[in-house]
Amino acid sequence: MEKIIVCPNEQKLNILKELNNNKELHSIKFMTKQEFIRNYFFSYNDDAIYYLMNKYNFNLDVSKVYLSNLYVIDINKDYNNKKLLFLRDLKKELIDNNLLIFNKLFKDYIKDKTIEVFNYYDLDKYEEIALNYKLNINKVNINKKVYEFNSIEEEINYICIKIIELINSGVDINKIYLTNVSNDYLYIIKQLFKYYNIPININFNDSIYGTKIVQDYLKTKELDLDDSNKNNINKKIINILEDLSNIDSNDPIYDKLLIDKLKNTKIDSIKLNNAVNIKNLYDYEFKEDEHVFLIGFNQDILPVIRKDIDYITDNIKDEVDMYKTDYLNNREKNIVSYLLSKINNLYLSYKLNSPFSRFYKSPLINEIGLEVDHILDDKYLYSNIYNKIRLGEMLDYYYLYGEKNNKLKELNTHYDINYKSYNNNYTGINNDTYLKNLPYPLRLSYTSINSYNECNFKYYINYVLKLNIYEDTFAAYIGSLYHHLLAIYMTPGFDFNTEYTKYISEKNLSLKEKVLLVRIRKDLEDFIDILKKQQLLTGYDNFYFEKKLLVPISNDISVEFVGYIDKIMYYKKMDDTYYSIIDYKTGTIDTNIEPMKYGLHMQLPSYLYLINYSKEISNPIFTGIYYQNILHDYPNWSKNLEKDIKDKYLLKGYSTDNIEVLERFDSTYQDSELIKSMKYNEDKGFYSYTKLINDDTMYQLIRYSKNIIEKNSKDILDSKFDINPKVYNNENISCKYCQYKDLCFMKPDNIIYLDKVENLDFLGGEE
Repeated sequence: MEKIIVCPNEQKLNILKELNNNKELHSIKFMTKQEFIRNYFFSYNDDAIYYLMNKYNFNLDVSKVYLSNLYVIDINKDYNNKKLLFLRDLKKELIDNNLLIFNKLFKDYIKDKTIEVFNYYDLDKYEEIALNYKLNINKVNINKKVYEFNSIEEEINYICIKIIELINSGVDINKIYLTNVSNDYLYIIKQLFKYYNIPININFNDSIYGTKIVQDYLKTKELDLDDSNKNNINKKIINILEDLSNIDSNDPIYDKLLIDKLKNTKIDSIKLNNAVNIKNLYDYEFKEDEHVFLIGFNQDILPVIRKDIDYITDNIKDEVDMYKTDYLNNREKNIVSYLLSKINNLYLSYKLNSPFSRFYKSPLINEIGLEVDHILDDKYLYSNIYNKIRLGEMLDYYYLYGEKNNKLKELNTHYDINYKSYNNNYTGINNDTYLKNLPYPLRLSYTSINSYNECNFKYYINYVLKLNIYEDTFAAYIGSLYHHLLAIYMTPGFDFNTEYTKYISEKNLSLKEKVLLVRIRKDLEDFIDILKKQQLLTGYDNFYFEKKLLVPISNDISVEFVGYIDKIMYYKKMDDTYYSIIDYKTGTIDTNIEPMKYGLHMQLPSYLYLINYSKEISNPIFTGIYYQNILHDYPNWSKNLEKDIKDKYLLKGYSTDNIEVLERFDSTYQDSELIKSMKYNEDKGFYSYTKLINDDTMYQLIRYSKNIIEKNSKDILDSKFDINPKVYNNENISCKYCQYKDLCFMKPDNIIYLDKVENLDFLGGEE
């Protein structure tokens, strides 16, 4: 008679190996539990998920939860609970639309088959009914020691030493295993096993989503099929695309499904032939001569304690074939004790602390009679490099906090680690390799140039190694909201409420964020009203919004300087274009451009450079370069709040000294209602605090910007990335907000002190 064995793939390999050793012929069909359940009940694909997301606007996770709960639902049953009635009707609807896939022959196929189940200890009632198998295990008391450690590191260090002792005693390394390994152990295991030269197979379960191949594909929607190194991930991407082939790729839901699949598709790990291996306690059946280290025997980790938080909760499980939470938790304790009792060579341990958390031992330790042993003597065997690292840590604690470890003297006598002696200088990289791997064209911007001039090494970390992590914060979201609406508010037919609602509907916001948006919406709406009123004061009635300008830089290798200007206001007269540049800013605005002597504060001058050399604006004639504030905090005690708001939104920056040109841009220039600190008197001329630039100075700004940009681009191509933070006017402007301070180990002699610049004499030319 043909037999069906339902087991994890790990156990399937063991069974096949035993059958092969016995050299007997058997008629066996292997299936995983998931395969059996899908054939017995139903399966579904991405079309079903798409249907729920598209018709009901469910998000992806909610759609998956509903589908996973349909296995226990009988479409012919009248349920008392609304949740179950909803699931019943949903299941009927999916069946009517042919979105659930049934194997109508499967139940007949298994009628005359013997079904055996191995290594599945998480079966729910409906799964046991389908498999005709009852999981019934009693708790077992075990006569074993479990070792307590203060930290994960101490726990893994002890295990490394024990493994070396086993290997030295003749135990095959391939018969040594770790189990119950949670994610917080993986890095420390990799690190310490490397210190002890113990090979181990660790699968970090990293997603392909984070790879450059996938990120490049998401940008270009093209695959480089000629690169053999990418074939494995390319195949995974192709399989995902085939799964989604029934869905329109232009549909917004398509991208959500695509990204979800990419995030849940793992990178294949490289497997070493002779190494310690990590196995799942539930999936793998350990043999009598194998040695097993079970780590992390902590509360809430082993056994896993379920909570009554599933969609189908305990109070309605009587209507379906599902076990209640208490039953599952009690059964889980019995299962863990049973599995531990089956392991012949078992080593148990738990930790009390990790770098970020405090832990407690598992209550099951006492329940099954395990004796707790405290390892007080931390052994310093087999790894000189690890001992030196620990000596350094002990010296840190001694000099910083006065804490003296009882092993400090012994290690300090034995090892010379040149404590507090280091060379943090940037030692260079292979320039040929560097240039080969640069993106072409290499694009520089004001932000990257400013970063380079603040500190060459900061640019290297950020733009070459690309270690910056973009965080999709609420502040970034608000910034994009402002820029989006400020780029379209002059569009004919613009309706603030419509465009605002459309934009925020595309993001899931927390309650706190929604409350903050109430004030932000009012501020943004008021700002747009002020912009429209300001428009009545100027004769510049043409606009570019979010204007991209690009200038090729003269080098042997393709380099471009690019900028996105928030707003350009201009006026055409014959072939000439009179223009003003406006950049939106939050917070305090510093309009001083004098630090551009050192390549700093060059945003507005770099925009002049882009307009002059990009040739996208014909015969440009300068009017002004300005910042304009957005998002203000207004004091409640203000006596004239309306005036304060109006003043806050005035343009701040430099204007032309040509009155004929300026008057067209600002009809109120004599006592300006558009530009801050601008006042003119027929007798005295412009007041001394008015910021003006004549044409000669404007051209010198462009020339100087050009020289800085070209010099910086050459230095970047020459891989000049020294650690050289700048102190300007007694303030360290490079390190103050730098997120890479932990990487450079900056020393005082790395700092370059810059004199404060009081005027623009360094430009040359006439003032």
